[in-house]
Parts: sequence; C-alpha cells; structure tokens
Amino acid sequence: MNIKKSRLIIVEDEAIVATDIAMRLTELGYEVVGTAAAGEEALALAERVRPDLALMDIHLRDAMDGIEAAQEMRRRLGVPVVFLTAYSEGATIQRAKLAEPLGFILKPFEDREMEIVIEMALYKSKVEAALRQKTEELQARNNELNRFTNLAVDREQRMIELKRELNGLYERLGEPTRYVIVKVEAEE
Repeated sequence: MNIKKSRLIIVEDEAIVATDIAMRLTELGYEVVGTAAAGEEALALAERVRPDLALMDIHLRDAMDGIEAAQEMRRRLGVPVVFLTAYSEGATIQRAKLAEPLGFILKPFEDREMEIVIEMALYKSKVEAALRQKTEELQARNNELNRFTNLAVDREQRMIELKRELNGLYERLGEPTRYVIVKVEAEE
C-alpha cells in the first residue's frame, strides 16, 4: 500500500499537458492542489495553497518565466521546485540552477522517473527544513549562552570594582585590605 499525501502544484502553460501531468500524479497517489499557466499566477496559487512541492515548466508564455517564478516561490514562500521542461541546452540549465531546484525532469518522461524525482525532492526538502530548524535552535541557544556569558562577565567586573572600592575604604580607615583581586589573563 503506497500512500502519498504530498500536496503538489503544477505550473505549465499548455492546458492539455498540465491536465495529463495532474492525472498521472493523482494515479501515483499525490494530491494536486492546483495548476497555473503563468509565473505570477503560480506565485499567487502557491501563496494560497502552500504546496509541498511545485512542478514548474521553465518556459512560460508570460513575462515571468518558470525560473524567475521558481526563484520567487522559494525566496518568498519556501516552496521547493522541480523543473519539468523539454529544454536542456546549457544556458537554460545554468540559469535554472540559480533557482535552486530540487530536481529536473526532461519531457517526455515516464511516471516512474517523475515519481523518483518528486520523492527525492520531497525528502531533500524535509531534510533541509529540519536542518534549518536545528540551525535556528542552535543559534538561539548560542545567543542565550552569549547573553549569559556577558551577564556573568559584567557581574564579575562589578564585583572586582566593588572589592577595589572596599579595599580603598579599608586603607583610608587604616585597616588592612581584605580582598585579593587576581586578574586572570585570557588563554590563547
């Protein structure tokens, strides 16, 4: 029993191709939560439905192509992208890399190929999200440790100053000083 509930959107400007991909994804067990034919439309859709992954054609008919849409989708919404395209020339691939896709599928493709790339992309996306969360947690702990260290150093500095003042007071009163102040050099 192969149950997948990952939510995907399809960004493809050819309606027949988008419908075919949606049917194939549904048969593979994915939930297709929307399709878009243009870059701006894809961004609005992704913002509204918050998919787990976007399958994005590189060449779209409007002003914003799939690469630009993927870059914005990842930057603004954190939605990972897999490119679906018939174009594989070097310049396109180099430009597509800038969008940091989690996969690249050349048309025409087989269902199994699409499924493998999607599964790897979803897994990598989850790993990246967990890594980001751990990094944020470690950064928060580090910030707290730095704050605590600064408080401890400030407290120690105030104690040294207080001991110096008390020693000075004892000296003015003609009594022996009571506090020894040892300056600890930082280890290198």
